[in-house]
Amino acid sequence: MKHSTQVRLIHDIFDAIDRGTPPMAEKFTRNDTSAYTSPERAAREREVLFRHHPIIVGFSSQIPNPGDYLTEDLGPVPILVVRNGSGELRAFVNICRHRGAKLVSGCGSDAKRFSCPYHAWTYDTDGHLVAIPDEYGFEGLDRATSGLVALPVAEKYGLVFVTAQPSDPIEIDEMLGGLAEDIESYRIGSFAHQETRVVRRRMNWKLVSDTFWEAYHIKVLHAQNVGPLFVKNLAMFDAFGRNHRYVGVRKSIEKLRDLPEEKWDLVPHATLLMNLFPNTILVMQSDHAEVYRVFPAGSHTGESVTAISILAPEASPKWSRTMDMLLGVVEQDFAVGEGIQHGFESGALRKVMYGRYENALEHFHRSIREALGES
Repeated sequence: MKHSTQVRLIHDIFDAIDRGTPPMAEKFTRNDTSAYTSPERAAREREVLFRHHPIIVGFSSQIPNPGDYLTEDLGPVPILVVRNGSGELRAFVNICRHRGAKLVSGCGSDAKRFSCPYHAWTYDTDGHLVAIPDEYGFEGLDRATSGLVALPVAEKYGLVFVTAQPSDPIEIDEMLGGLAEDIESYRIGSFAHQETRVVRRRMNWKLVSDTFWEAYHIKVLHAQNVGPLFVKNLAMFDAFGRNHRYVGVRKSIEKLRDLPEEKWDLVPHATLLMNLFPNTILVMQSDHAEVYRVFPAGSHTGESVTAISILAPEASPKWSRTMDMLLGVVEQDFAVGEGIQHGFESGALRKVMYGRYENALEHFHRSIREALGES
């Protein structure tokens, strides 16, 4: 984040602290609970947001060298990303063109070819079909048109984006709507992937995301852990197209009042969260980054799966402990979220409300409605 932006935000933070109220929207809003329970809505989300919109599937640090590869199975389409012999990323549907078997699982390195475990049809790192055992049974097959189904892929700022349908090239900066400058300034492209854990919960994927976009609950739900560290209800929201930035403010921000502006540094006194539409939450802490990639669990409206990753400048055993601590906090949110999902599915509540200081929630859901073509 540019220093001038930090200075502006810190001034706004001090103004909010001094007047005793956070920045607020003009009015509170409502959202239909069917957004979390409707099978028809869920089907549109899977098609529009998770098939036709670029999503983050991993990190450049996971696949730095030719032959390195990763797979993504959490979305509706199984994806294989590999760095080819020229060092370029290629992405494919992770399905053999013969009979549809999954070609490879997990992550790996030094791959030259991928051989299907079912019948050993083999493809190179550019997706070309290079070998068919007992090929006489497929006389007339055109190998040139029978390679892996290619998908658009792009990497920037240490993030790897893929669209799960063949489509136009991915324009990352355009998609980020001005948020790219912030992401670049944090230099996460120089961070290394430390660990990823996957959490499955009985709650709609948007409920998982919701918990990050308001500070209202922190003083209550997290009163025994992180709650005392943060200024009550205070967070700074800015929209960047369908993305947004949300800055949670620590009480330690008061230390900056006695310093000249040129020495102001927001990062040690805040948690900076970015929503990379539609389903990725990037959280910048003072010494590392956390990434939450949230997906619907298959076709189940009320189930989700979240991949939680830590990126950091250097490897250390402490990151495993950091992961344990952050999971302890978010598990509190997820436990409440499962209860919310159960309540929504009962049909007893038709609307929920977003307060005037919960404007990031309203922006998140309005962006989804716009993407789906809803009024």
